[in-house]
Amino acid sequence: MSETAPAPADADGRIARGDERRTKILAAATREFGRRGYDKTRVADIARAAGVTDAGVLHHFATKQDLFMAVVERREEVYQQIRMPASSVRALFDDFIGAVRTAAEEPDLLRFRVMLTGASRMEGNPAYGRAVLGLENALRALVPFVRERIEAGELRDDTDPQQLILELLALNEGIRDQWATLPESIDYVAVFTAAAEALYARVRALG
Repeated sequence: MSETAPAPADADGRIARGDERRTKILAAATREFGRRGYDKTRVADIARAAGVTDAGVLHHFATKQDLFMAVVERREEVYQQIRMPASSVRALFDDFIGAVRTAAEEPDLLRFRVMLTGASRMEGNPAYGRAVLGLENALRALVPFVRERIEAGELRDDTDPQQLILELLALNEGIRDQWATLPESIDYVAVFTAAAEALYARVRALG
């Protein structure tokens, strides 16, 4: 009598369930880290919020720090739609507005970003130094680009390239922080869009 071969494992289904569980863990971590910060959030808090065990979290992320940095990387994906080199400063501003609109679609990730702004300046935090690096990289890439657009006649001759970029970045960070303080009263996308449009109108060349 021949033995029946065992049914093949449902590899695709297992992978899909694993991916779904990882997504839930990331979403829970985004909420918990955004509310409590890195130091006060425990793996157990994230596991409970995700509906899994501590071991389930650690199966996908070896340490709390690995999980925190995975959320940091996910947050940074939002700004990848800002394309460089842009065709114009107008296009750059449009990309910023688009990135803000995308960010606003995930309030928990937006709150995480607000928390990260302060945390990345604190020694001992896994993201320490990223704020410095991010600002340096932004100025290095965008200031020469703005200078080129002044020479091309898009912007007024008296425009200060670094001042313009610092103002644009400050608008985003400041309005985002205000939204986090009064989320029911402040429309992050609308306020940023209006402020960015006013900034561009101030520096664009006329005629």
